Amino acid sequence: MTDDMLLRLAYGANILILLPVVTALLWSGTAAVFGPGVAESAGLRLLVAALWGAILLCSVIGLAWPRPMMGILLLQILYKTGWLLTFVLPAIRASEPVPWGPTLVFIPIILLWPLILIRVWL
Repeated sequence: MTDDMLLRLAYGANILILLPVVTALLWSGTAAVFGPGVAESAGLRLLVAALWGAILLCSVIGLAWPRPMMGILLLQILYKTGWLLTFVLPAIRASEPVPWGPTLVFIPIILLWPLILIRVWL
């Protein structure tokens, strides 16, 4: 598989994941994505929808121009790792509710996207 095909695979996965998630955020609220443990907040809902919507749009562009859009994969690795380490891990340690939907989607992304980027960069 070529490097560009690997990048397109990552962008395609982003699109498949984010299209229903952004739609759910905009029409159903935060509980539809994060679960009932996260209080509904218009500000949070719109902030997250804007971020994930931008990643969705960049991923669509990445299908046509895979290498110039690689930064969006790096951004995902950085913010998702940060969120898992500073929010999810402490919540698990404190036996507090964890939004498992995003957590279980983020883990494979932070494990696989670096492998793709390293292969393309080397």
